[in-house]
Amino acid sequence: MSGKKGGKAKDKSEDEIKADMDNVLEDLGKDVWSLERRLVIEAEKYQRYKLIQLDLKREIAQLGEQMEYEEKLTQATRHDMYKQYKAMQQELSHRIDIMQQTIDSLREDLEQQRQGLETTKHQKDEVIAQKNKKINEQKQQMENMAIVFGNMLKETLEKMSQRMDGQGSGRQK
Repeated sequence: MSGKKGGKAKDKSEDEIKADMDNVLEDLGKDVWSLERRLVIEAEKYQRYKLIQLDLKREIAQLGEQMEYEEKLTQATRHDMYKQYKAMQQELSHRIDIMQQTIDSLREDLEQQRQGLETTKHQKDEVIAQKNKKINEQKQQMENMAIVFGNMLKETLEKMSQRMDGQGSGRQK
């Protein structure tokens, strides 16, 4: 019996081993299932990260293109503004030259007008001096004529007075 008991113990042990193995297999199956599940989840995460990475690469490429476009636009704008600045500078320089010429011409005209005015004043002063001289001469002439007329009148009055005295005394005689 001991052989049987020993065989049973061996059998039990095999059964136990088999049960343990089944348990281990079941645990391993669960582990495999769990690992497969984690693998699927990680694969999905990896796919999402890959998609996000592709999206980011596209976005970076778009941003690079946009920056390039904006840089070209900025350069074009800067170039246009420089051309406008140069054109305005030339126009203002031309206008300044024209205005300077106008100022010079007006200064010359003003100087000529001043000289003309001085000449006219001088001529006027000469005419006034001549007229004043003529007026003074005519005043002197009038005074002389008045004196001569006064003397003539006095002589005439004296002659008339003498005649009247002579006629009055002749009548009385």
